[in-house]
Amino acid sequence: MDATELFRGALGVLTTAQLLDAGVTRREIDASIAAGRVERVRRGWIAWQPDPMALAAVREGGCVSCLSAMASLGAWQPRHSGGHMRRADGQRSRRAADEKGCRPYGPNPPVRASVDDLETAFRCALRCADAEQLIAVADSIVHRELATLEDLREWATDAPKEVRTLLNRVEPLSEAGTESMVRVRLCARGIRLRVQVRIARRRVDLLIGDRLIIECDSTTYHADPEAFQRDRRTDRIHVAQGYLVIRLTWEQIHDEWPAIERDILAIVRRGDHRWPGRLRPERA
Repeated sequence: MDATELFRGALGVLTTAQLLDAGVTRREIDASIAAGRVERVRRGWIAWQPDPMALAAVREGGCVSCLSAMASLGAWQPRHSGGHMRRADGQRSRRAADEKGCRPYGPNPPVRASVDDLETAFRCALRCADAEQLIAVADSIVHRELATLEDLREWATDAPKEVRTLLNRVEPLSEAGTESMVRVRLCARGIRLRVQVRIARRRVDLLIGDRLIIECDSTTYHADPEAFQRDRRTDRIHVAQGYLVIRLTWEQIHDEWPAIERDILAIVRRGDHRWPGRLRPERA
């Protein structure tokens, strides 16, 4: 049975129906199980090199959903968001009867795949995620063109008004979840800022006032030495032009936020985010 790409796209767990639809015969499926090349997870479900989260979800009669499913589909995933699964109505856990998992606003469709589609996963996140997580994930969905903001609004129709209104704060220009997190937190403190502002020939993540630049590094940044050098070069140029630059690492945003917020507020309260007098930067 040669269905490698199909399995990989489903986190390693497929239904028998999906395999048959892909042209794999029942005889081939049975032969692969007998040879130990694939595993029968439960009736109607087959696994090949499965993701542990997907395997656990299917074994319990559910599927990967909510923040976890959206991450597998290309959206940003919040730190420590854990494994999210969904069960259809009437489907009880095989492991813990009181474990509810995620449930979407609106219809709760039958589980027919190991990973939920984007719409169902997003409707689960509307109920499960906190405001910051939801806005950041929605930012990434729209920015990465997985869906439009209009799609998200339509999917949120059955959510409470206070949840639906969070989508008014989605910023399609945000390029990373950490950037979205910082934006949401600063705006909550009444700080006005702009996103992905072009200064001369270079873009910055966030600009507060005239001259306070906030750059937010993502986890992928650490693995890119070229980006490290480029970003430091850009920071030096901006400082030479008269800008103030604060570059935040992924770890700092998650673990040191109170101190970061205190420092940014101190700069803003002094008025240092504005050009002093009639001073303007030299353009590179």
